[in-house]
Amino acid sequence: MKQDIDPFADEAEEIVESGPNRFGIGTLGQILKRWWLLVIFMGLGYVAALYYLSIVTPKHVAVAVLEVDIKTRQLMGEELESEKLSADLAIATEASKLMGPGILEATAARPEVQALEKAIPPKFSFKPKYWRSESELAFLPATSISSTKLAENLANGWVEVKGRRNTALIEVKAHHADAESARVIADTLLKVYLEKELGEKKGGASVAYTVLKQESEAARELLDHAEQSLQVYVAARKLNEKILENRAELISLRQRYKEKHPKMIQAEAIYRDMYDRFRREIKRAITVDSEQDYWQEHRQAMEALDKKIALNNEESDKAKDEWLALVQIALTSRSNLLTARIGHQQELFQTITKRMTEINVADETGPAKVRVVEAAKVSKAGEKQRVLYLTAGSCLGLAAGVAIAFLFSLVDYKIYDVRSLEEASGQPCLAAVPTSKLFDLKQGWQNVLEVEPNSSEAEALRNLRASITLLGKAERHRVVLVTSSVPGEGKTTIASELAASFALNEQKTILVDLDLRKPRVHTLFPKLDQDLGMSGVLAGQVELGKVVQATGVKGLHVICAGKKAPNPSELLHETELDKIIHTLSQHYERIIIDTPPILPVSDTRILVKHAQSVVMVVRALKAPVGAVLRAKELLLNARAPLAGVVLNGMKKRSGSKYYGYKGYGEYGASGGYGGYYDDGK
Repeated sequence: MKQDIDPFADEAEEIVESGPNRFGIGTLGQILKRWWLLVIFMGLGYVAALYYLSIVTPKHVAVAVLEVDIKTRQLMGEELESEKLSADLAIATEASKLMGPGILEATAARPEVQALEKAIPPKFSFKPKYWRSESELAFLPATSISSTKLAENLANGWVEVKGRRNTALIEVKAHHADAESARVIADTLLKVYLEKELGEKKGGASVAYTVLKQESEAARELLDHAEQSLQVYVAARKLNEKILENRAELISLRQRYKEKHPKMIQAEAIYRDMYDRFRREIKRAITVDSEQDYWQEHRQAMEALDKKIALNNEESDKAKDEWLALVQIALTSRSNLLTARIGHQQELFQTITKRMTEINVADETGPAKVRVVEAAKVSKAGEKQRVLYLTAGSCLGLAAGVAIAFLFSLVDYKIYDVRSLEEASGQPCLAAVPTSKLFDLKQGWQNVLEVEPNSSEAEALRNLRASITLLGKAERHRVVLVTSSVPGEGKTTIASELAASFALNEQKTILVDLDLRKPRVHTLFPKLDQDLGMSGVLAGQVELGKVVQATGVKGLHVICAGKKAPNPSELLHETELDKIIHTLSQHYERIIIDTPPILPVSDTRILVKHAQSVVMVVRALKAPVGAVLRAKELLLNARAPLAGVVLNGMKKRSGSKYYGYKGYGEYGASGGYGGYYDDGK
């Protein structure tokens, strides 16, 4: 037998798998509602920053500034044409030299540094300063450790050297717990470095001049050699140009005249003469000592062609053309190479000559490549650092608080507001009823629309009535079933207020209590006879008309649940219920049915078949999202005509407290679901 397709089941399955959207805009609201977490973590961050300041010795920074003379940074050697180092490379080079092991060790060994009494700060401890003794907080002199160990300290964080961006300046920073020690270390480091640079500079100009003079002579010799080699080919190059011109002319004449024509004979003679002269010039050039190495690779091919030419037969003319093409290519390549070499050597020679002139004119005791722009100065940023640490600690604490509050918002599957309810249920919210003392049941129920018609609570109930009215024609939504997912969500109060609102709107209404297990409608109307009710009608003990009772609200009648039945679920016969609903529909415009919660018992799933609209009440901060989803799934599986949800008990601020329903107790003595299964009591 083919199984029927249930569209409601598919929708329910989709809801269960997808779950609520926990990353919507409402997440920010959930985080802000936990403002106390943010305040606590901000305070913890501030305290942590105070603790950090109490265990860390404050650092003073002494800053000195050097200027690098980029213009004097000439690169001397074989590749002198690449004249200058880049500014960044020059500054990086000087910075690396400043942090060299030799410079640092010399600085550590200087008397100025060795005389420091507060050179070695106290050891780090997790114990706050005000808990440490004077000996634990005392500084040690520089002589208490070796100069090598002191140099290691300088390299491992005490000294920092870096260039200023887009400038020729270098900053030398000395970090130390003692301000005077930081200043002395920075000044001494610069002094040692400048002394070393000045010592290397002495005699540097004469050495550079000697090196450049040798390179100048070598460049001059290479230039002369290249020019002499090029002179060897002067005649051959001129003849080669004429041969190319006459060859083109000869080809043109061959197209117009025969071999015996005088012009052809004359042109052939001139071409042969130039060809022979060209061969003699080439043979002379390849015998020059400087050119023999170049022509060595072509010599074998040329000799082979010369042999074919000497035979003076039909292949001789072809061999002559091949020889000429070979030699022309080699000659052109050699000429271009020599021309380029001459240009390069001329440029190199001029550059070396210019540099030699500069060194020769410059004073041997000219300015150094680096100079001190600013001596070491200790910055006064201690208080600023304290404020910075406290601010950073507070901000980090706030960030941690936001993260914790965000995690809480992810695992907190409760309904807080309309947004979270609609995101969780996937259903429209028909109304949001705020928590109020007007719903206090200790003094007996009173219709809010009559007691406080201008209150926000009354307006919320009017919104609920309007939402149901706008669902469609009244006859299609006459029977409204009100339920909830778990006990204690206020469905009975909402059903009573909804029934009263329809009655006050001049619609004849009846409120039917079909919560046969834990009925509560009769508690809202204490003057009614609670023994007359639906349990007697369903059991066939009393007629329907006898259990209908009038209330103090004009146009509103009530049918109580009646006496408690030992087995309520067995009374809910589909035929009897159809007959009762049909009879009531003939006399009333609106029928509001109060039913048990969905999850504890199955009664409501039986009753939804007889309703035209189902409204599920969800109490804020009461029902978890999982319960709402499961309740909706069960309703859809039962093919309930779910019209929407109502948010009940929405938080209402009064000072710093949140008020909920008072006397709005749970089902059963323990407030749990267990009482619903106790059918025999």
